[in-house]
Amino acid sequence: MRNRFMIYRKGHSVASALLFVLLIAHLLLPLLAWLGSAAGFPLGNLFSSEGIRWYYLHIQDCYRSPFMTVVFPVVLVLGAIERSGLSEIIEDSVSKGVLSLTYRQRKACLMAGTFLLLYLAGMLLLLFGPYAILLSVTGHLYPSPFVSGILQTMSLGFVLTSLLYAVLSFHLRGWQECLSVLYWGIQRYDVWILISMLAVQLYNALCYVWNGA
Repeated sequence: MRNRFMIYRKGHSVASALLFVLLIAHLLLPLLAWLGSAAGFPLGNLFSSEGIRWYYLHIQDCYRSPFMTVVFPVVLVLGAIERSGLSEIIEDSVSKGVLSLTYRQRKACLMAGTFLLLYLAGMLLLLFGPYAILLSVTGHLYPSPFVSGILQTMSLGFVLTSLLYAVLSFHLRGWQECLSVLYWGIQRYDVWILISMLAVQLYNALCYVWNGA
């Protein structure tokens, strides 16, 4: 537990440093782009009317970028595994090389694992079943609804599996604690989500400046 706390403190310090660097970069980029364009370089000026218009048109890109569609599911899964207590089992099995579980934990793992297998079987049935509704209209796997939503669907399965384990193992008591499995990742890794959004927005702004409007 102490090692986990130290890792969390160290990771939080790194995240704070990255957040500070990104904020400074966001402040300096418009100024540097303006100076560069005034000096005759073919750079997009974020202070111009066209630059301000571009910024308002693309300010939502950081929320709906493909990168963020990966960050959110991963964060939710990591938080659910940690909050449910499954991370402790994984850490113990890796560090000690032996899986030591109580009767209640074994029963919870069995039920949660069964649920996950049924969840995956349901996905495969929708994919390769008689109607194959997750394939494209031409019957191909890519592009298809399955590929478009595979990451989000899998993350939902792992989050629900973690929730089921937390309930059956009595690792969490009360419905409020159990529901915290669903949002623990956002609460735990909130600064990294903000860093990801700022990084995407900075990348888009750099592309605009570099392309010279």
